[in-house]
Amino acid sequence: MRIVSYNILDGGEGRADPLAEVILAQRPDVVALVEADDLPTLERIARRLKMDFIHAPAKEHASALLSHWPIVETINHAAVNPEIQKSFLEALVRAPDGRDWPIGVLHLPAQATEAAEEERMHVIPIVLDLFKEHRRANRRHIICGDFNSNAPYQRIDPARCKIKTQQAWETNGGRLPTRVIEAMTGVGYVDTYRMLHDEQLEMIGSFTTQHPGQRVDYIFAWNVQPADVKDAWVEQDRLAKYASDHFPICAEIT
Repeated sequence: MRIVSYNILDGGEGRADPLAEVILAQRPDVVALVEADDLPTLERIARRLKMDFIHAPAKEHASALLSHWPIVETINHAAVNPEIQKSFLEALVRAPDGRDWPIGVLHLPAQATEAAEEERMHVIPIVLDLFKEHRRANRRHIICGDFNSNAPYQRIDPARCKIKTQQAWETNGGRLPTRVIEAMTGVGYVDTYRMLHDEQLEMIGSFTTQHPGQRVDYIFAWNVQPADVKDAWVEQDRLAKYASDHFPICAEIT
């Protein structure tokens, strides 16, 4: 499975074609979108990709999953759980070999402050609880999206971050919050990008496209071994720099 996770910024209205071009260049089987708020834009992207899709509006934003593979089941968790402020979509896609892949598309509250991390830490146990049956069954699955949190292993240069993040860095005492990502890895999820890249490449940022000093976008996998991750990358080509304020993160998993 080649999967792309992409925050397309406030629905992507007026940017459907460049967004679709960026995604097409990754040759994905499955695409997870956050801030997919504008349905006509989502429909246009899906047509360009020749994919089926599911749209999951929430209180603040929307998630979407687009797929060349059949989408077998879906649930919009944010629509039934008011504690999820932004969006969380769960979908089951069926690979050509008949194997089912549960995929979660998550968007957590923004900002690099400790207060914002506390908001995210209120949501992440809910997310983990919703996927606990998959973990108990040791079922291979993915949770991906914009976590708006940083990894403890990422090398962050605050000078390359946007001004608000630099201010949060100083307020936080020379660091950015990492508890959300620690919660994910602490229960056994693996960061597919991290599995393949050394410390120097952990300086590659996904946000913002103009000031890419941090990576807040992740493709986490369960019951996936290092040999199963054939590739993982952050797409930073010229078109991606202007299509959204996030670069897409991608992975190829067998």
